[in-house]
Parts: sequence; structure tokens; C-alpha cells
Amino acid sequence: MAELGGNAAVPRAGASRVVVFSGPREGVGKSTLALNLALAWAGSQNRKVLIVHMDPLCRDDLSFQMALEPPSLASLVPVVGENPSGGVGRLLRGRIPMTKWGVGLLPLAKKRQEIMSLSPQAVAKILGALSEEYDLFLDVDPYLPMQVFAFDVADIVFWTCLPQRSHFEATYALFGEFKNLHFPLERFEIIINQANLPGALSPKEVDRFFGTMNKHVLAYMPWDDLLPECANTQKILVVESLQSEWVKQLRLVLGRTLQVQPGLKSWDSAISGPEFGQAADFLWKTPAGASGAETSQPSAKTSSVPAVSGSVPPFWDELKGKLHKSVVAAMETEHVRISDDQNQNEENRTKVASIIEALMQKERNLPLSRAQREQFISELVDEILGLGPLQSLLRDPSINEIMVIAADKIYIERQGQLVLLPMRFRNDDQVIQVIKRIVAPVGRRIDESVPLVDARLKDGSRVNAIIAPLAVSGPTLTIRRFSAKPYTPNQLVSFGSCNQDMIDFLEKCVLLRKNVIISGGTGTGKTTFLNMLSNYIPDGERIITVEDTAELRLAKQHWVRLEGRPANIEGKGEVNIRDLVKNCLRMRPDRIVVGECRGGEALDMLQAMNTGHEGSLTTLHANSPSDAISRLSAMCLMAGSELPMSVLVEMISSAVNIFIQLTRFSDGKRRVTYITEVTGREGMQITMRDIFRFHQTTVNEQGQSVGYFSGCGYIPTFQEEFKLKGLEVPLSVYREAKPGAQGKTAPAAGVSGPHGGGLLT
Repeated sequence: MAELGGNAAVPRAGASRVVVFSGPREGVGKSTLALNLALAWAGSQNRKVLIVHMDPLCRDDLSFQMALEPPSLASLVPVVGENPSGGVGRLLRGRIPMTKWGVGLLPLAKKRQEIMSLSPQAVAKILGALSEEYDLFLDVDPYLPMQVFAFDVADIVFWTCLPQRSHFEATYALFGEFKNLHFPLERFEIIINQANLPGALSPKEVDRFFGTMNKHVLAYMPWDDLLPECANTQKILVVESLQSEWVKQLRLVLGRTLQVQPGLKSWDSAISGPEFGQAADFLWKTPAGASGAETSQPSAKTSSVPAVSGSVPPFWDELKGKLHKSVVAAMETEHVRISDDQNQNEENRTKVASIIEALMQKERNLPLSRAQREQFISELVDEILGLGPLQSLLRDPSINEIMVIAADKIYIERQGQLVLLPMRFRNDDQVIQVIKRIVAPVGRRIDESVPLVDARLKDGSRVNAIIAPLAVSGPTLTIRRFSAKPYTPNQLVSFGSCNQDMIDFLEKCVLLRKNVIISGGTGTGKTTFLNMLSNYIPDGERIITVEDTAELRLAKQHWVRLEGRPANIEGKGEVNIRDLVKNCLRMRPDRIVVGECRGGEALDMLQAMNTGHEGSLTTLHANSPSDAISRLSAMCLMAGSELPMSVLVEMISSAVNIFIQLTRFSDGKRRVTYITEVTGREGMQITMRDIFRFHQTTVNEQGQSVGYFSGCGYIPTFQEEFKLKGLEVPLSVYREAKPGAQGKTAPAAGVSGPHGGGLLT
């Protein structure tokens, strides 16, 4: 049948095609189309063709007509193994019979029981191996899992339907679904079968209908009286009647097939998407005990980091820039506005994604896989409505910190480890635009005159940004993320940050209105721990929090939040933390919680603690409790007062009761390493005693720090106050634990003064 193809160009040698035949209903004639086109293709291109009937109900309409007794794909699984890898083509060679025209047949299964034992992994591996030797013509019935699988690997899809309104309406609905799944609709060609039967819609009406979908009909296949005869007499129309009107229309289909350049196939990824897995659950299940990946996959919302720019084609950024302007213009036309309302934002994302999808459908022959199209749309939506490459990272709850040190260098911290991502910004200008989008809603600005800014995101994440001339290597952005829900004490214990004895003791200290300072280095979890402790404050008390950037999340009703304000463009209007702490004293607080002491506000905080505002909490940067004392003293001196050092030492020793030291270890684990009491002063020295501490014993083979929490054998001076408040703290919690000891220690006796402060015996 070489004469059927005319002088059409011959495809590259060795380049295999995957041609898919499907439709909105069964019985539309797609199998007949697949058989005749396969013979025409094999004859005109001198290629071997394998027709694979992807029918989960095991119908086989072509074996008789082709005079073949083919094996089923399911019967080949034992030959190559359930999860084949390598050498599959060699094992299958000679097992599939061929017609004299160079066309073979491979039904999915011959018995329904075979379907239940057939895994998607085996199908993908076998078809992938066969595609190295054959051009594959996949005859796919209208079942979503099979269609999703086939469309993902197709070079072209011939969508066949009858000239009936119900078929067109079903096609319209299904193409909408395929579009939402990011299939390129330009890869779909529409064929109208039995176009000349009485009562059929006219070609003019058909063209008008599909014109609303920006599609045109490739071929109108007429009814031919030889078709039933061929099916019953082992004849094939393209062989028996080369000059029939039906075969003349088939030439249009063959010509379109010749125009298609075969693309790279990813057979494994075709069965790994959530759409395939979720739909296949009810139809095509991985058998129990089968090896390979599970059929059902997590949804996109739970994925960690999306596909990144390292796997995209070189025209990616150029295409983004081209479509960006068109999308913004379409948003103006459709009155899409960025909103603070989460539901509205989700609606906006859907609208903008639809706009981008429609624009991409107009870009003919984009060499993008469905996964790449989905990634492209997601990235462009994030760029227009969100924070560009960072938006997908902000959706991942496992990421603790995001650090941009250059347009092409984005780091994240996950589980305490720094990871460089392949994703990137287009250039420095895009980084600056993202920074401006972050700081504008909270009344901040960043430019050459104000090149350094602190801000927060809507979810409470802390943001620091710095640009030229201060940032020499390019704009730098750091986002410290916090859990959507504050960590509970039980979670901190389960993470190994502390033990239950320490949590119980600190809870009682908060209830006893002891003044607590949490110290630690950057990223040790001070704010997280302060959040947790603050929630032990009784509900009947008035709490005022003071922060430079609002981050605390207290589950309390009577909670007043104060946040500092930077100077405006004229350098006026600044309200710093010290001003807010002073103002707190006029607001009748029961407790004052300062997010972090960094300067002169430390003196005002100490004065508040000493003047009837016991039970206050704050954090500061220090590497040990003794360092925290030195830093606290230095910050008080920054207030500019002329207080003698002896007075300052007295203020600290009488105001602060407890230091909690947090440390981040080399493996990323954050632990409470000391709980220390300030016991008083001796001359110019402030005296302290450790109540609890963490002892590191070793580092295991995985590089993880190993150790244990223990009491230090010291009873705090306020032990008797617990009893007076009706709070029970057993002496056993203070006993020193043995290495490897877990949980609570055994009861212990102790000696102490009238108010505690003794040692266990």
C-alpha cells in the first residue's frame, strides 16, 4: 500500500510513533480506523505496527479480521517478570505474530481475571520495550485511566465520534476535562465517522459546533457497505477498495500522521500521576505483593518540591515572558483582582490558570509534555499572583527556611539540613519585585534609600530582605517559616526537643508567674518555644505581646498584639520596641511578652518585671545562660541610662528567674540544653544553678547527635512556692539520670532551705 501515502516525507529512521484512537463512546468505529490506518502506515512507511487494544473488558474485535491468534499483554508478564527491567525487547522478540502487511495485534487481556492480576507498571514496561521495535497504535476505550495513560505517551490522538449531538456534547465535556489535566488539545484530531448516514448532522453544523472549541474536523469518513462484509470475511477495506471514498478520507488521516514528529516517551511517568492513580483505583489495581511503585499517588497538594527549572526546555523563560503580558491583559478584561481572602485567591488561581491554558492551546506544537505544561502553568500563576518560584515552597510545610542568595541560588532548610534547589528566578529584577510584593502589604518599602527591611507574610513567616548597595552579590531574601499551628508540648517531646519532666516543670513556672527568658542562637526555635510556653498563661489574664515583626500565635482570647513600625520615607514616624514596652505599662497588663529583646528595650523589660508584672517572657540571642546574662547587661547599657553596674546586676538578679537555653545541633535537631535558675548575686556576679540539662553522649552512624535529658540534682529556691499555689512538682524530677535513661526518674529525697535551693541526697 505504498501508493496510499503518495510522496509524503518519511520519518527519521528508528523514530517510533505512538498513535492513539479513542472517542466519547464505544462503537464509533475507532478500531476499524486503527486497523486500516495501521496497514496503510506499515505499507507506505515500511514500518512494523503493533495494534494494542487497551480494553479492560477484554473485548477483541480484530483478531478474526486479521486472522491472528495473538497472545495477550497479560500473558507476557510471566515471560518478562512482574516488574521488568532491561532486556525486555529481547525476551518478547518473536512472540507476537504479524500479518503479511507487517501489522501485529496485542490485546490487553483475554479474560477479566487477567486484568486483576495485571499491574500498570508491567504494562508500561512492556509497551515501552515494544515501542523500540514497533510503531504502537493504541485502541483505547473511553475509560479515564486508560485514556490518561495513552494520552500521556501519544504523539497524536485521533478522536472519533459519530455525527450525533450527544457525541459532540460528550466530546465538549471531555475536552474540558482533558484541558484541565493539561493535555495539549492541538494533539487531538477529530474524525467524524458515518458522516453520510440519513439523519446525520451536516458538516456545516458539525464545523460550527467544533469551531466554538477552536477545533476543526480532520476527516469525514463516509459509510461504506463493504465495512460489515470486511468484518465478517477477514477482509480489510484499505486492501479491498483502494479508490473508495472511505479510503480517500483515510489519506487525510495518514497525511496528518506523517506530519507528527515522534517525541520522547516517559512510560513510567504515564502511570505515576495522581489522575491515573486515583481513577485506576476502582478499575486497575496493583496486585497485592506486586513490586514497583504503588498505583495510587498522593495529590499535588501534598507534594514537597515541584518539578524544577533544571528539567525544562531552553525556551521556558522566553515563553513565560511572552504569555505574561497577555495573561495580565486578560485579567484586566475579566476583572481578576488579587485579594487577601483565601477563597478568592483560590478562585483567582483557577481563573488565571484557565487563561494561561487557553493561550497555550493557541501555541501550536509546543514541545512540552503534559507534566511540563502543568508545571509551566503553575509557575506562571505563582509568578502573577504569588511570589514566583517561592510560592510552591511556601506550600510545603516541611520547609523551615527559604534563603535566596542570588537569582539562580535558592536554598531551603528541611529537617535542619540546607539544600540547594535547581529552581531559580529569571533575574535580579524578579527577586526585587517579589520582595516588594512581600513588604508592601505591611507598610514597608525597599529601594536604594532603604535597602534593608524586615517584614512578615500573611501566614506569619518572618522575612528579611537586603538589596544593593548593601547586598553586593545581588538581592538577598530570607524567609523564616513557622508552623500553621503552634507546636504542642507533646509534639516537642516527640521531636526530642525536651522531655516531659522539663515541660511539666516549665508549665508550673509559668503558672507560678516566674519571669522567663529563652536564649539561643539563630534558628534554634526560640519563638516556637515562646509560643508554647505562652499558652500556659491562664485564660483570665490580660496578655500584651510586643514584637518588631508580629510572629507569636497565642491561643488566648484576651490578647493584645503590638508591632513596631519603621520610619517613613522622610525618616519620621518610627515606633520602636522600647516605645511599645513603655506603653505596655499604661495598658494594665497581667503579662508582657516581648518577642525578642535586641537593644535598650531590655532595660524597660527588666523594670516591668521588677514592678509588679511577674510572669513575663521574652527571648534573646545567646549561646549559653552565662552568655545570656552578659548580653542582657550589654543591651541594658544600650538604653543610654547612666545606671551603675551594681544597680544593673541587682535588677537582673531580682527580675529574672529562669533561663531556658536552646541549641541547634549539627544534625539540625533543636533541643533544650539548659533550664537554669538565677539564684541571686555575689558581689558583682550573678549566680545561677542548672536545674535540667541535655547531655550529648555520641554521634551515631547517620551523623545524628545522641544523648539524654536529666535533672542536675538541684532543687530550685522556689520549690516551696509550688505547694503554696497548689501545684505539685515532685522532687524526683530533679534527680540526675543515668546515660540512656528515659522518661521519669525514681522518687528521691532531698534537703533544702525553707524555700528550696538545696541539693538532692
